[in-house]
Amino acid sequence: MNQNNWYAVANITGDMSCPNLKGIAYFKPFKDGVMVEIEVSGLPVRNNYELFLVDIHEGKDCVISNEGTFMNIGKDYNPNDLYHPYMVGDMPYLFSNNDYAYLKFYTTRFKIFDIIGKLVIIHEALSKNFYGNYGRKIGCGKIEKHEL
Repeated sequence: MNQNNWYAVANITGDMSCPNLKGIAYFKPFKDGVMVEIEVSGLPVRNNYELFLVDIHEGKDCVISNEGTFMNIGKDYNPNDLYHPYMVGDMPYLFSNNDYAYLKFYTTRFKIFDIIGKLVIIHEALSKNFYGNYGRKIGCGKIEKHEL
C-alpha cells in the first residue's frame, strides 16, 4: 500500500466540559514514517501553561454521552501490548500557552494506513501528582483518509 498518495486528518472537538476545544491533526507521509501536526485552541486553563497528553485510541467515533463524556473511544492503540509512554499511539505532550497548543513531530511508530478510522484523544492537563494515569478524555477527533 503506497501511503505517499494520501494523508489523514482528524477534526478535534471537546466534550461537554470543554465545549470551546477545537483543533485539527494532520498525518502526512514523511521519509519512512509520518509527520504529525496538531493545532488546538480552547483548552481549559488552570494555569497559563499546561501539559496535555495526546494519543491514539481504537474507538469508533466521538459521540458524547448524556453525562457529557466520549462514549466510544475504545482502548489505547497498543498493538505491542506496552505501557505508557511506549504504546504505538502515544505522542508527545501538547504544551499549551493559555488555551492554545501547537505540536509537530516525526514518528516511525505507525504508518498512516495503520491509524485510519482510529481516534486522536486529548486528555486533561497533567496535575503535579501525575503518576502515569492519562486522565479524563476532553478532546476527540476521528482520523480520516484524504487523497493528495
